[in-house]
Amino acid sequence: MRYRLLLVVVLALAVAGCGTGVTAPPRAWAAFTERGLSNIPMRPGINVRVFNDVTLDALDYIKYEKTTGYFTLEPGIYRIDGWSLTTFGLKLTPEQQAAAYSAPGYAFLWNVAKNDMEILASVQDPLNSAPSIINGVVRVQKTTQYYFGHQNGDKVDGISLQLFDPNIKKPDGTPSTNHAFAQLVIERM
Repeated sequence: MRYRLLLVVVLALAVAGCGTGVTAPPRAWAAFTERGLSNIPMRPGINVRVFNDVTLDALDYIKYEKTTGYFTLEPGIYRIDGWSLTTFGLKLTPEQQAAAYSAPGYAFLWNVAKNDMEILASVQDPLNSAPSIINGVVRVQKTTQYYFGHQNGDKVDGISLQLFDPNIKKPDGTPSTNHAFAQLVIERM
């Protein structure tokens, strides 16, 4: 009986030690947040999100250019999750609230080389500052540049991509930048 148990244990260890020879690709990810550091009005048409809070654990699979908002993905499959919002503002007066209007729009992942949208996010309206949610998977065949964009059409007077109010303070009394206007997570699968 003792030798049978030993034989079973040895066989189990041998089978466990025999791999398929296939190693999983390394996990790489990047997390982006666009904080309200200034007042940025929306422009008609496409607006590129330029993230100012970036964390990369990307093993060179994901690169980010802070001046343009473009990121470069190396070949692989990537999961894209995030959101983007536009707004008429914070602490609006009754007059400002009355001047606000519906301007449906959406966020999207844009392939620079193809000059085309890769992933479309949900509809969003700055009237109530609800976010446009993006959630999808993209297969990258060759090194490719992308950006995370947002559009609310051609009539965007009074709509902002980002706001900063120096009168909003943290508990320590310093101006708060704890207002996010877009977030994106890219994960290499």
